[in-house]
Amino acid sequence: MSAPSIAAVICTRNRPHQLTRALASLLAQSRPLDEILVVDNGPADASTRQAVAALPGVRYCAEPVLGLNFARNRALRELRTDVIAFLDDDAVADRRWAERFADTFARHPQVGICTGRVEPLALDTDAQRLFEANGGFSRGQDPIHLSVHARRRLRGWPTPLIAWAVSVGNGASFALRREAAQSIGGFDEALDLGRVLPGGGDLDLFWRMLCAGYELWYAPQVLAWHEHRRELAEMSAQLAGHQQALVAFLCKSTVTSPGWSRLAVAGFLGWRLVKPATRLARRLVAHDPLPAGILWRIWGQSWAGLVSYPAGRYIAGQRRRRGAAAAQEAGT
Repeated sequence: MSAPSIAAVICTRNRPHQLTRALASLLAQSRPLDEILVVDNGPADASTRQAVAALPGVRYCAEPVLGLNFARNRALRELRTDVIAFLDDDAVADRRWAERFADTFARHPQVGICTGRVEPLALDTDAQRLFEANGGFSRGQDPIHLSVHARRRLRGWPTPLIAWAVSVGNGASFALRREAAQSIGGFDEALDLGRVLPGGGDLDLFWRMLCAGYELWYAPQVLAWHEHRRELAEMSAQLAGHQQALVAFLCKSTVTSPGWSRLAVAGFLGWRLVKPATRLARRLVAHDPLPAGILWRIWGQSWAGLVSYPAGRYIAGQRRRRGAAAAQEAGT
């Protein structure tokens, strides 16, 4: 069993204090990383560059085109390691995070993506506690293995693979096999565009990896902690944005998924549009942790997701063209 080379990436924008904390956890790994890269996405000032310069062993690069997936794809182009592990700038990695990611890829050569367990860094505010009560980021203590041939059940009922693919991890802490990700075109830059379309890029890559024949593993021993939003308004916006992005990704996937899997994706899309209404009904009898106002917002943005992906493609194209024009002008 040969250990793969592994690099860690943090894509960030204007959060030097949280970034410094995350980088400290990467520099303290039990298995030293082959490289640590910070991708500064559309920087507004030099604060991120200065924070990285103070930490020997960390490489900095700037990706001027704004959008998380532009930054992630920049990392795919910059690095040459077998495995690339991504950590959010508001997260902290366990000391054995890199070691356990590398071990998973070494033991399972068909794994294209491995997601890790993400626990709360703090539960100091009502917003942070509500986020956890809603499910948080952790997916429990049991490992989950998915492949395109997987047949899994939930509470005794057959569950479509797409439902598992979007629920076994998230972008806060995951790792991918670099060549596998490049072979399917990397991250979709029409997703994860900020306020326009706040998310979806991680789930989209998970699903496309599965459809391409790679395996997806959830490894609970790969541990990180995430700093949840402290304010209720921020937390509410985050949950609603996640639902909008999920629906946008599912709309894309009903068209692009191979063969009969499109039917399963379409059925799951229908359920995700209806689910907030069922939660509102449960809230009436106090069986849902979220306040009704947040659930209404989630439901509204779920329906907004139906038209978000075409808008995201248009905006990503505009940003890409502006970035190319700026680079050409700078080179002349």
